Amino acid sequence: MNKTMKWTSAVLATGVLLGGTGLIGGNSVQAATTTKTVNQAVQQPSVVLKYKGQVLTQQGKIVDGNTMIPLTVLRDAFGLAIQYNSTTKTYSVGSDSAKLNMEVSDYGVSTDLNGYYIYSMTGNHEVKMINDRLYVPFKLLNDYLGVQGVYNPAQKSLEFSNKVMNDIKITSVALDKSNKNASIKVQYPKISGLTDEVQNTINATFKKEAELFVSEAEKESSRRDGTIENKYDYSQNYVVTFNREGILSIVVDQYGYSGGAHGGTMREGHTFSLKDGKKIELKDLLKAEPNYKQKLDKMLKASTKDIAFPESTGGLTDKPAFYVSESGLAIFYQQYEIAPYAAGIPTYTFNFSSILPKGTDPFASFK
Repeated sequence: MNKTMKWTSAVLATGVLLGGTGLIGGNSVQAATTTKTVNQAVQQPSVVLKYKGQVLTQQGKIVDGNTMIPLTVLRDAFGLAIQYNSTTKTYSVGSDSAKLNMEVSDYGVSTDLNGYYIYSMTGNHEVKMINDRLYVPFKLLNDYLGVQGVYNPAQKSLEFSNKVMNDIKITSVALDKSNKNASIKVQYPKISGLTDEVQNTINATFKKEAELFVSEAEKESSRRDGTIENKYDYSQNYVVTFNREGILSIVVDQYGYSGGAHGGTMREGHTFSLKDGKKIELKDLLKAEPNYKQKLDKMLKASTKDIAFPESTGGLTDKPAFYVSESGLAIFYQQYEIAPYAAGIPTYTFNFSSILPKGTDPFASFK
């Protein structure tokens, strides 16, 4: 079975994604979760919000340890238009790969970035309805929408600023190859704003990956027979996890269902240097630490010991799957690779300072 189609024998861990507590601290494991509606009648601690040195009239709230920001702050302070679809009860803000969609229902707020659903075990990325107003966690803004902040505990205030992002544009290319046997819908990123040689190299990677996925889906669905009542289902979505410091990191998820109780998802992490369009490997990011493999192996074994199969070491594999996020270096395992279905796609995020010598910049050679 080839790499592209391994998801056909796996089990879907719906919307498992990302995590961590910052480039300078923390690690995490991610799995599927369900968000319930949070209309809170109780008073939540308030946070003074500042932007460009000015105190905003609207305030944030602390909910379960997370700083929550009113959605309207993104409109009033950051100048982002808020759109509302009354048919789907969905609020949207932002554009292209950073378009945040929030669908409100009796069961909670379902959140996606350009079609890529955001979930986390910790709840750090959950948009909430509080007293009939939508609140977006600062963690979500920090990780995906280019916002950073400094919290002043004495003043109980959070001051926003914009991160310096790579000067590129990321749009989506959509492919709908659905037929009588299957729904086949694919999105992949297209980069512009670089030299033709560099962006063509990066874009060719994503285009080839998407087209191969479609080809394999069409081939498999052509074998569907009358014993499978429902059409097969295939989809691909992506999310940008890091777009600064001269590097670009994107996660691509491919889902397939071809009968049975569940489908399955395969994840791929792509990290590129924007200088030359070459894919970045772990050794490129961690070259300042000669023993990085041993350190990561030990850290992963300690992190996975509670969920890994008895026969699995849960350590660093020969070709570890990874991506870079605002939280650090994220290493992940495919469904069933080291743990059962309930673990989803186990993802462990480590700050670079826990791996590299003090003061080392992992991105220095890419700027």
